[in-house]
Amino acid sequence: MNNSKRMQLGVVLAAMLLLSTAFVIVANAQGQNSGGTPAIDGKDALLYDAQFYASDNHISTEEAIHRLQLQKIVGELDAELSMNETGTFAGLWIEHNPKFKVVVQFTRNGEETIKSYMKQYPDLAGIVEVRNVKESYADLKKAQVEASSSVSTSGIPADSNINISGNTVELYVVEADRSRFDNALQIGKIKSSEMVRVITVKALAEKTANIYGGLSLTSCTSGFSVVKGIILKTYGITTAGHCDNAQSYNGTSVLSRMNWFI
Repeated sequence: MNNSKRMQLGVVLAAMLLLSTAFVIVANAQGQNSGGTPAIDGKDALLYDAQFYASDNHISTEEAIHRLQLQKIVGELDAELSMNETGTFAGLWIEHNPKFKVVVQFTRNGEETIKSYMKQYPDLAGIVEVRNVKESYADLKKAQVEASSSVSTSGIPADSNINISGNTVELYVVEADRSRFDNALQIGKIKSSEMVRVITVKALAEKTANIYGGLSLTSCTSGFSVVKGIILKTYGITTAGHCDNAQSYNGTSVLSRMNWFI
């Protein structure tokens, strides 16, 4: 082999060695943090959420991931109960502290009703707590619609919400309108029920963003809005497959996992 070929071969080998070393360094930087544990990539929604959840609740990232994965199953349980047990199901929610658990409410026969669902969702069997309450979610929803409609007809602005844990409907009226509301209620212009609790507030809720299909986000375009669940609701929007989760619209994060009780 002449000197020219030896030199070319040496350059190729050196380049291959350099690339190999660079690959190991980059892979290690992306795969682990300084503590030797897997690094959290902001593009991975589950790991990204788990990092903050673990910090807020003083638990390990592994436990945080497990709990977040269980939340999806809880959503499925909520949908099943809402569809199959309309007459007695009164809603559910997740408690994170001091002990992680799922509280499920029924108006009667709750312990017996939940048994078949625990066979269907065995991962939840050890963390479900059943409670008995007076009103079903269906009845609360009906009371909410009737109260909101009655107040709207009177011309008095108001917001409403179903308080699942309190097993009641909450109707919010601003301080300036409270006396007018009470008068309308007294003379029968507004109809209410024992399920409805009227709460005086300083201001009603305000919309922070109106998000719909076709809006320009950080690096993508928004698609259709979507919602999963009936009581434990997860709101979101569809996007193209290449769109990562670090998106916002007018300063409002739009792809973070958000669960609401409504």
